Amino acid sequence: MPCYTRRVVSLSRRFALAFVVLVAVPSVIVSVALSRLYVSALYATLSRQTEATAEQVSRGVQSEIDSAFILAASLLYDDDLRALVEAYAKAAGTAKLSAYSEMDAKISSFLIYSNRIGAVEIYLKDGTSFYDSNYPNIRPMPSFDRKLFAEAESTPGKVSLLDTLVGPAGNVGEKNVLSVAVCPPRGQDTAIEAILVMTRVPFFDELAARAGPGGGDIVIFGRGGAPLLSSLGPDVPAALAPLIAGSRDGGSFRELRAGGRRWLATSASIDSASWEIALLADMSSISGRIARYSWYVFPALVVIALLSFAFIEYFFASVAAPIRALTAGMGRVGKGDYAVRASSPGIAELEALTQGFNSMVGEIESLLADREKRERERLAAELEALRYQINPHFVANTLNSIRLMARAAKADAIAAMSGDLMRVLADSYAGSSSFVELSRELENVKSYIAIMKVRFGRRLDASFDIQAGAEDCLSLRMILQPIVENCILHGFGGSDEAAAREGAPGRGHIRVSARVEESDLPAVSPPEADIRVQRGRKLVLEVGDDGSGMDEIRLASVLEEDERRNGLYRIGVANVRKRLALNFGEPYGLSIHSGPGAGTVVSYVLPLMERADA
Repeated sequence: MPCYTRRVVSLSRRFALAFVVLVAVPSVIVSVALSRLYVSALYATLSRQTEATAEQVSRGVQSEIDSAFILAASLLYDDDLRALVEAYAKAAGTAKLSAYSEMDAKISSFLIYSNRIGAVEIYLKDGTSFYDSNYPNIRPMPSFDRKLFAEAESTPGKVSLLDTLVGPAGNVGEKNVLSVAVCPPRGQDTAIEAILVMTRVPFFDELAARAGPGGGDIVIFGRGGAPLLSSLGPDVPAALAPLIAGSRDGGSFRELRAGGRRWLATSASIDSASWEIALLADMSSISGRIARYSWYVFPALVVIALLSFAFIEYFFASVAAPIRALTAGMGRVGKGDYAVRASSPGIAELEALTQGFNSMVGEIESLLADREKRERERLAAELEALRYQINPHFVANTLNSIRLMARAAKADAIAAMSGDLMRVLADSYAGSSSFVELSRELENVKSYIAIMKVRFGRRLDASFDIQAGAEDCLSLRMILQPIVENCILHGFGGSDEAAAREGAPGRGHIRVSARVEESDLPAVSPPEADIRVQRGRKLVLEVGDDGSGMDEIRLASVLEEDERRNGLYRIGVANVRKRLALNFGEPYGLSIHSGPGAGTVVSYVLPLMERADA
């Protein structure tokens, strides 16, 4: 397979080429860039302005539609008006004239209360109609047109907006009239066939009169795409309608071409009416502004060329040298020299890079030193645990007990005690692994307690509460026996006189328990190759006694490092706690709960471990 070598270009050569390109074609690059930047800025400004205006117009039109809807719904569901309509439909002669007058007064009150100028036409099921208006330019429809009321009849009881602003069927002489229709709900016993409400909207007159470069042009398109209102001539909106309808994305600012002109269009939707509002800006007025600013391009090109040359010279002098120094320092770090440090270049950006490099090298050096220290401490703790797992006083006292029993010629007891001692010694020194099954640790503790019972007799007993399956979990070797030893010797050990003097009870009880629980502690890596760690679970061990307990001062001394006594070392709680922390980290470990006269409980928390081939 062919080998491709990546071409490396020096920093000076790269910037020299950039400078040549900048000088050779400045007019093209800079002029295009400035023009585009200015157009983009201008478009962004116009976009924000027209989007806000379109949203404002949309809310204004929606408000007018809502008012017309409320007026139509109020007329349909007014009980008094419905009663008057029923009376009008049934009356004849002078009674009908009287009912007409009452209906006229009622509808006029609706128009006055809603502050609307317009007309209301009520169509009855018998083919007649009632018309009332406070604006004479709006004329009534000659007859009921079902095509006009098709949407209202399909949704009875719901007000529908007619897709026009010039009145139903083009028979209204006044423009900018909003028309809504409503039919009674199905099953309602009423003489009303439909209600048509036509209101004059001065707000639409203001929109139609806003033409010009200052305010821009506006067009409102109906549901069918036809222009309902326009500040332009009739030909331009008709040409813009398919363009806007084909790219409706609400508030977008885009360029359209229609009627021989270019427009920047912003649209907004009126959801309740399915109408579209388009605000248009003429591109010719915008391009005139751009042409005026184009005269500033050529002086800017000369200034940019001079600044570019000065920048290159300054860049090589102040940036390239510190970068080379950092590169050389990285090479030394790669060879293992962690004492190297980069000097300050005096530039803010490179200062942060230099400090980051120095911090990184220092952190690597600190991590390596900490790792070596932890490895040494862990190895020392494991060697110390293997070397001093048997308390010399315990060995001496055990041998003395065996000697006393031999004098009394109790051969069976001597054999049992010797077997327990051999088991303890075997667990202390056997195997190269630091981890054993919990069942083996428990057997070791039971053997140790059996030996201590020979010394203390009936003053000592023990109980074990082991959850099913917990004995198969793995534990650190020799972490229970030192704690049990402390419970016996310091909780209620010594002679009866000493026990009475220290406040310990005449009889002592040791409790050992083990259980598996759910855990939210951080996961740990398997400490050995043949060990598997179960995530989300932990092993909890507890060793307790009902002895004399400890005050806070004595409890603090127990957690300290092992002390030298009578020229010998002893394994204590601090050593066990340190081994747990070195193997699994600070979240796992050992805790003690005690008080004077309240006994002592020592708790372990270990990750749940088992053999990989279990």
